Amino acid sequence: MSLAGPTAPGVTTIGSWEAENVTVGAVEAALSDLRRHEQRAAVRTSVLTLVTVVDDTQQAEAALGVVSDLGARHPSRTIVLVVGEDDGERSGLDAAASVHVVERQGTAICYEDVVLRVRGRARHHLNSVVEPFTLPDLPVVVWLPSRLPSPGDPLLSHADRLVVDSRAVSAGADALGLIAVLGRRLRVTDLSWTRLAPWRSLLAGLFEGGVNRPFLSGVRRVEVSGNDGPRHLLGGWLLRRLHLPKDAVELAPAEHVSIRISAVSDGRSGTFVVERTGAERAIESCIDIDGGSCVRQTLRMRRQWPALSLAGALTAVGTDESYRDALAGALELR
Repeated sequence: MSLAGPTAPGVTTIGSWEAENVTVGAVEAALSDLRRHEQRAAVRTSVLTLVTVVDDTQQAEAALGVVSDLGARHPSRTIVLVVGEDDGERSGLDAAASVHVVERQGTAICYEDVVLRVRGRARHHLNSVVEPFTLPDLPVVVWLPSRLPSPGDPLLSHADRLVVDSRAVSAGADALGLIAVLGRRLRVTDLSWTRLAPWRSLLAGLFEGGVNRPFLSGVRRVEVSGNDGPRHLLGGWLLRRLHLPKDAVELAPAEHVSIRISAVSDGRSGTFVVERTGAERAIESCIDIDGGSCVRQTLRMRRQWPALSLAGALTAVGTDESYRDALAGALELR
């Protein structure tokens, strides 16, 4: 089965190599050979090493597709580790390596990916598999699309940042508790929180101006619906930001995110809603205040959101204090 990944429009694969039952040294040599024979790629343009861990080749292809969509914005050496289930096989590696180039303002931007199917006991020592491929003096980002590591996972010893997705792991507040523990060891970016930026921005916009802002001091109830992870984070964020008691925040499962805030000000009731109601890639907001007209707004969601959210994670510096606050609030709501 091929381990090679897809490429996005405008990206040219200038060399590839694939083999079974190989050593790490053989993969390194093959990757160097691919670069040596391509004049345009004589100078590496990578800005980081991105390590991702997946269960099977289908997930590997999906991860590489997201990375390819990043194009020239974040050229990197991407290492995809396909680990699957422990089937008792003898330790070994099947590997595929590729070098790609994309043009940006007349400049050839080169990036690489290495896909490694890790078998046997080596699955429990991924740090030793990854270390030879990390680029010197560049940050290492570990991206786990659908899992969380244990706090003692040796792979994290090489990481400058950990990228997770609390929605994909589907364990609600328990997963967020583990993320909080991991956050004490290294910087963590949660793609669920990144994807929630449009909802948070629209909601904040509803309370702008002298008429609506006073309602923030009179919030009586908050209802947040959505998948595990996102609804907990939004609920925790509002709990902390609005200084609410826990029983004022209600969380409910739903396919898409919605936020409904009920508040009073100067004897008038107001309802402030931000939601995605169906399959259409659009977020609706609504303000409904007694004695006034209902004001609505629509925000279209961008199509390349997986790549855009990962791009945000790769450019993150320091600690996201708003996420840390939301995470602490989510754990309060458990």
